[in-house]
Amino acid sequence: MLLRPNDISNQLELPGYNLSPRKVTKLLLSIIALLIVFNLIERVIVYSLNIDSDIQIISQYFNFDRESNIPSLYSALTLGFCSYLLAIISIFKKSKHARFAKHWKSLSYIFAFLAIDEACSIHESLIPIMRGIVNAEGFLYFPWVIPAFFMLIVFLLVFRKFIRALPTKTKTLFILSGFVYVAGALGMELIGGYLADVSGYNTAYGIASTIEELLEMLGIVLFINSLLSYIQSQLSEIRLSLSFFNN
Repeated sequence: MLLRPNDISNQLELPGYNLSPRKVTKLLLSIIALLIVFNLIERVIVYSLNIDSDIQIISQYFNFDRESNIPSLYSALTLGFCSYLLAIISIFKKSKHARFAKHWKSLSYIFAFLAIDEACSIHESLIPIMRGIVNAEGFLYFPWVIPAFFMLIVFLLVFRKFIRALPTKTKTLFILSGFVYVAGALGMELIGGYLADVSGYNTAYGIASTIEELLEMLGIVLFINSLLSYIQSQLSEIRLSLSFFNN
């Protein structure tokens, strides 16, 4: 369709952005470093000085073990960014009629759910329900890890061929990022649950929860790096556009 002259004059050219894997990774690591600093300050104030955490603003906003604060918002946004990048790859693969286009799309949905879960704390709501079913003590003090473990097994079985077919660099980063993330989300959650059950929510538990969140954040950074690197290897440029039509 031909554009009229006034249509051309009403078009707006926005500046492009260079989302290179290296730049994005450095930015995200810098943000994580700041969050760790504020979290450590919170730990010193609350635990070392024996101050009630409920009256500490820094505790409410920067404690890694709390929900609906800045660290959880950061995690939700980065998980959402993963979903967005996966959606871009799935659209590209679908246009090429690639073999695993549906797998990329499914991954996008999975990470969208993880982002919503991080923002809304959905998996925490399973704890009271699971405690009515299993003996929630020791390493299973936070019993949501049980269904999460089985979901992880199902995921690996469903996506095993997809992972094997990835380019070597992408596959290595996928596996490494997944290992780091799961080590935090499940591994450290088991340890944190044991510490909380045995000795309460003390300094040792605080350290475990901090390591847990840190591993999750680093795992997502690695995954974002792998996705951006993969997109870079497949596409030289991505252009987005917005169109407004009068009814």
